[in-house]
Amino acid sequence: MNEFPEGVLSVVSDTWDYWKVLTEYLPVLKDQIMARNGTLVVRPDSGDPVKIIVGDPEAEPGSPEFKGTFTILDEIFGSTINEKGYKVLDSHIGAIYGEAITPVRAEAICSGLAKKGFVPTVVFGIGSYTYQCQTRDTYGMAVKATAGVVNGEVREIFKDPKTDNGSKKSAKGYLAVYKDINGEYSLFQQMDINAVKNCEFEKVFCDGDLYRDQSLADIRELLRN
Repeated sequence: MNEFPEGVLSVVSDTWDYWKVLTEYLPVLKDQIMARNGTLVVRPDSGDPVKIIVGDPEAEPGSPEFKGTFTILDEIFGSTINEKGYKVLDSHIGAIYGEAITPVRAEAICSGLAKKGFVPTVVFGIGSYTYQCQTRDTYGMAVKATAGVVNGEVREIFKDPKTDNGSKKSAKGYLAVYKDINGEYSLFQQMDINAVKNCEFEKVFCDGDLYRDQSLADIRELLRN
């Protein structure tokens, strides 16, 4: 029997196909979600936040993209009508857009949901985009898992959101970095584990132990050199 923690549980849902998660996976898990003591919060994290949450009027009518997150969740889990005539999603399900939310986008999402008859019970996150209009994706910098071993079998792990334009597509499998005779580094994907062991990588963290402890000043000095 599956056991889940109580309370609010937020799940990043756009790693591969956000709309498939909503329209295929959630209906299968509906009974477990409804029986849980808490709220499952789906988290889209790529694409246009307004279109993802409210719906895209330029998408194919009836498609998930056209409907948007709230309409799909309402179709699966239902809602109640409050005293002002607006729909409130079932308390077992919700949504969060965790970054890239500006005041303009927040207003567009709230007003868009209200026009569709929903109470905009969506959680907003700010993130670096709002502060600087720059993100880790601007320079392609992020830390992600690329492979895992399950029952002795190596499985590639990667992110390629359908709701994104490809900028968030990550490397996959075992990675190796080699330096050529000119001192230039090259990344190789889907390598054998022995190739990883013999490349330029150094062990930094493994099984809870820190092998290389560097200060921010140390890192900046390495960059300068």
